[in-house]
Amino acid sequence: MAITCVMASFSGLRVSSRPSLGGFSSAVSGTRLTAAPRPSVTAASSKMTIQAKQNSLKREKTAERNRLYNKSRKSEITTRMKKVFVALEGFKASPPASEADLAPVQVLINEAFQVIDKAVVKGILHRNTADRRKARLSKARQIVLVESGLYKP
Repeated sequence: MAITCVMASFSGLRVSSRPSLGGFSSAVSGTRLTAAPRPSVTAASSKMTIQAKQNSLKREKTAERNRLYNKSRKSEITTRMKKVFVALEGFKASPPASEADLAPVQVLINEAFQVIDKAVVKGILHRNTADRRKARLSKARQIVLVESGLYKP
């Protein structure tokens, strides 16, 4: 009884046994169904390409600006380090009589330390690189003190 009720509800429909070759087809009524047209993808992708190109150009400009900024900071660090080394070379020819004679060099070393530490904060130098450079400066000063007899390690 239940089977006849179900069959009665589908009595107006016919079932097709043909396979469909393209698109969507209704296996129940035999009418061909078509999908809704898709929105144009080319317009969106070209717009995206333009935006991506603009982003890459902006990124190039930013990178170049940062490179020049970082280059000037690194140059300042090397210049200050050279000033310290040159000042210490002068003391190798005529050793200082006391540590007070090295006060101008200590001022240069302090300025170099400030510039190096600021470069680390700004992300221009790695922390270990900064520590190594500061150690070179301190070691050079210590060598002058040892050679002059003012410091015994």
